[in-house]
Amino acid sequence: QVVELFWKGNVAHPHTSHCLGSGDILISCLGDPAGNGKGGFILLDGETFEVKGNWEKGDKVPPLGYDFWYQPRHNVLISSEWGAPKVLADGFNPADVERGHYGRHINVWDWSSRTFVQAIDLGKGSVPLEIRFLHDPAAAEGFVGCALSGAVQRFYRTEKGDWAAEKVIEVPSKKVRGWLLPDMPAGARRRCR
Repeated sequence: QVVELFWKGNVAHPHTSHCLGSGDILISCLGDPAGNGKGGFILLDGETFEVKGNWEKGDKVPPLGYDFWYQPRHNVLISSEWGAPKVLADGFNPADVERGHYGRHINVWDWSSRTFVQAIDLGKGSVPLEIRFLHDPAAAEGFVGCALSGAVQRFYRTEKGDWAAEKVIEVPSKKVRGWLLPDMPAGARRRCR
């Protein structure tokens, strides 16, 4: 199936999967077959697991991918960003954050047209990972945890109809020895345990 991801979707490094109301399976991918970042999605047949192709339409995709959650009632899918797979393979290097190889956006997709419509910048070094809407399907808001900033951001639909984010929690970094940075962010502490 990995080869099919390459040939049918020009994506690789699958990450998050969700079942859709249609019976199909939607999977987010971290990058392309060469290990570059690419925030694309692959669609599988829910019965045969055959790769149907890309979910997204058009040429515009975010530079990085990771997790996602969708809310058809609000015609939206929102995805997060981790890092470029070929950079992740070499282990964490703080310089790669400065080089833009780690994520800083949550990305808004139009659910019905499957097009990428907006990037919300959460700031350099944020690295937004797990993203969830509220469990209330009528709510047009949710939260995303950011690994390096130690923040939790609330994302929400504005009165204008676009999407925005605001920091609602920030866990302070902790002084540590034997790590690449002098201060270890809360999100990194969770991942290193």
